[in-house]
Amino acid sequence: MNRASSYREPYLFPAGALALAVHAAFFALLMSGMRWQPHPPEEFSVELWSNLPVMEVAQQQDVMPPVEAVPAPVTKAAPPQPVKADIEMREKKVSKVEPAKPTEQELKAQRDAEEQRQLAEYSEKRRQAEQARVRAEVDAATAAEVGRYQDMIRSKIRRNIVMPPDVPDSAVAEFKVTLLPGGMVMDALLQKSSGNTAYDDAAERAIYKAQPLPVPADSGLQKMFRELRLTIRP
Repeated sequence: MNRASSYREPYLFPAGALALAVHAAFFALLMSGMRWQPHPPEEFSVELWSNLPVMEVAQQQDVMPPVEAVPAPVTKAAPPQPVKADIEMREKKVSKVEPAKPTEQELKAQRDAEEQRQLAEYSEKRRQAEQARVRAEVDAATAAEVGRYQDMIRSKIRRNIVMPPDVPDSAVAEFKVTLLPGGMVMDALLQKSSGNTAYDDAAERAIYKAQPLPVPADSGLQKMFRELRLTIRP
């Protein structure tokens, strides 16, 4: 055992020296850290002011080149306009002026003119009404006279018909008859057949046979008998 221990001892010395060097380095580091601590601050004094001192600060201004003034365009002044208030005052003055009252003679002339106008209107209405009444009476008398002569013409034609056999009582033949002055027949045209050709021919022959047909003597009524539409029944 002693021999083995003596064999290891040569290595103990370097290990011890190394440990001693490490401890020495650590101690030196602690000492240097203590010297690096900052010193306590030095004393200083504070001075109080009632008013702050005015500090002039020089402001640097940009130097701009001078700008030339451009003259404004010359415009022609507009003519003065009338004030609205003046116009309203003038209108009020004009409205306050009352028109002159008409005289008694002027009022009488106006009344007479109005009466004449009303009388003229009344007379015109009466005249128109009278004309309408007379026209209606003339038309009625003319229609009655025309109807009377047409009945006379049809009656004379029927008296001259040679009735064919087997003609029904409902047979009706219509003719357009053109007359000359005095009642002479110029033409007789069948407009609507009765359905029986023998009766149509007999009625046509009777029209010519019955002439002169009775017509009014009045020249005005004769114009209404220049062309007739006659219905011929058995």
